[in-house]
Amino acid sequence: MNKKILALLIAAVPLFAAGCTANVVGKYDDYNEIFTGNIDLDMAGGGYIEVISEPSKIKCKGYGQLTYVPLSSHFTGMCKGQRGIAELTCSDGRNVSGEWVCKKFVEIEGSAITDANENITFYIEKSDKKAQAKKELYIQETKDKPPLGYKLKGNRKLYNQNYNVNELL
Repeated sequence: MNKKILALLIAAVPLFAAGCTANVVGKYDDYNEIFTGNIDLDMAGGGYIEVISEPSKIKCKGYGQLTYVPLSSHFTGMCKGQRGIAELTCSDGRNVSGEWVCKKFVEIEGSAITDANENITFYIEKSDKKAQAKKELYIQETKDKPPLGYKLKGNRKLYNQNYNVNELL
């Protein structure tokens, strides 16, 4: 093998082994709440996700996994048509389950639902500029919606008032 090609391959191995990071931007469809963060993609077809919401500052962490790869992806190296799932657990006790589809190279759209039946739309993009533009769009789309109530281990906190769920039932 040509020594230059061998040197190039050896130099590229850490790039492939490290995977890459992409931006995650999302919104609650019916509330004035957005979230941003990252997904650290791994070589196994998944990635570790970490996001934080605004304005509530709820942190969610979890894992996304590739579930479908169209035959065309094997030839083009592009993710178009690939599908996956994501499961996250949030600092307020919420659990989030989502599905996504890749529209073009590391530009992914998805939807999710919380265990409190709240719908979420999200977007994953490698480009910081495109992710920021999507965040600004989501802020505009949600600005006139009501604030998000949130779960706290057996209590329901709505609009800065604590209610014990057991007392309300």
